[in-house]
Amino acid sequence: MNGWEARITVAKRQRRCFALTTCATEEEAEERTALLASLAYRLRRAGTDQETVERLVDMAAAREGAPLASVREAVEALCGSTVEDIPLGDARSACPTFKEFAQDWTSGKLAKRWPDQVAAKRSATDDEGRLSKHVYPHIGHVRLDDLTLDHAERVMAELPVSLSRASRRHVAQAMVRVVRLAVYPARHIKVSPLPRGFLPKLRKGKAKGYVYPDEDRKLLATVAVPLPFRVLWGFLHREGMRTGEAVNLKWGDVDLERGAIRLDLNKTDQPRAWALDPGSFAALVAWRELATKVEDHDPVFVGEDGSPLSSKLADEYRKHLQVAEIKRSELFASTAIRQRIRAHDTRATFITLALANGRSEAWVQDRTGHRSSQMINRYRRAARTAQELELGWFAPLHEAIPELRGLFSGPRKGHGPPSGGIQEQTNSL
Repeated sequence: MNGWEARITVAKRQRRCFALTTCATEEEAEERTALLASLAYRLRRAGTDQETVERLVDMAAAREGAPLASVREAVEALCGSTVEDIPLGDARSACPTFKEFAQDWTSGKLAKRWPDQVAAKRSATDDEGRLSKHVYPHIGHVRLDDLTLDHAERVMAELPVSLSRASRRHVAQAMVRVVRLAVYPARHIKVSPLPRGFLPKLRKGKAKGYVYPDEDRKLLATVAVPLPFRVLWGFLHREGMRTGEAVNLKWGDVDLERGAIRLDLNKTDQPRAWALDPGSFAALVAWRELATKVEDHDPVFVGEDGSPLSSKLADEYRKHLQVAEIKRSELFASTAIRQRIRAHDTRATFITLALANGRSEAWVQDRTGHRSSQMINRYRRAARTAQELELGWFAPLHEAIPELRGLFSGPRKGHGPPSGGIQEQTNSL
C-alpha cells in the first residue's frame, strides 16, 4: 500500500479518512483528494445521507477509469447536475482540523510523507500528551484555515495556574510547531497566525540539587528499592545519559566484549559512543546474567518480570531516595527558587562530580551529548563546591548493589576511575 490518505467531510462536523490506493504520486493524491472533496460537497449540498456519501466517496477513492466514471455518474444522478459544471468542490473541505493534523505529526505520518522537511519525533508521547490534555479540548475541532491567534491565546489562558512556566512553554511550542508544519510542507495555510513572541519567556532557572556519592551508596544498598531501578539509578549517576536514552537502550547498543556503549538515536541526532565506567560495565554483565530477555533488540532496563519500567521516573526517583532514608531537604524542597530533584537530575549529578574529579569538558560531553560549553558551564560552581567538600566519586556499581556482588569475574573494562587529584585540578574549575 502506498500510504496516501484523504480526509473528507462527509457530514456536518464529521470527517473520515479514505485510502487512495490507486495514487502513486503526491500530485495524483492531491488531485484525487480535491475530486473526493468535490463529490462529497455536492452530495451533502443535495441532502444525501451520510452513509451514502461515505460509500460513494470510498468507491471514488479506490477506482480508476470506467469504474470511477460510473461513480461520478451516480453522483450526477443524485445531485441533478454534472460534476464538471460545478466548480471543483469546496476547497476548504480538504483542510484538516488542528487535531487531525497534529495527530499526523505525533504519529509520524508527516515524517513519512515529507522525510526531508519533518523529522521523526522521539518525544511524540510527550507532545501527544500535552496536546490531548491542554490543546485539543479547546481548539482540536478548529480547521487550520480558521485558526487564529485568539484560539491559541484561549488555550494558554485555560492552562492550570499550577503549571510551571517551562510546561506552559512546552504547550505553546507544540502549537507553534503544528502550525508551522501546516504552512510548510503541508501548505494548508499561507502564514502562521502565531507571531514571534507568542512563546512564554523562561525565567532564570531554579536551584537544583544532586545526589552525593555516599547517598548513592545508600540508595543502591537499599533492597527495599526494586533491583531494576537501583541498577538504572546507579547507571545514570555514573554514565550521564538522558533518562529517555537509558530507558530505550537495547542490549545491541552495549559492547560487553570491550566495555563500550553507543547511542545512534538520541535527542540531538548526533550519534555518540564512549567507554563505560568499569563498575558500570561489570554491573551490566551481571545484570544480563539475571535478565530473561537479552537479544540485541531487547531493552537493558526493564522490571524483574521483563515489563517496561514506570514512565513516571521523577516520582519513582524521589520515592526511592526517601525509601533509602536520604533526608537532605534540598533534594525534596519545591519553592519559588528551588526545584525538587527529578530523574533528569541524574545528569546533573554525573556532570558535577565528573568535573569535580578532574574530567575534561570534552569527556563529559561525549557521555551526556551536550553540544555547547554553555550547558556544561552551568555546573562548574557546584563542581567547585563538591571539590572543596572532597565528595569523591561513586563506588563501583557492581559492588554497590548487593545482588550483583560476586556475579562478575571478568577482566577490567571501561575508562577507569576519574583521573587527577583535587588539588591538581583546582584551577580547571
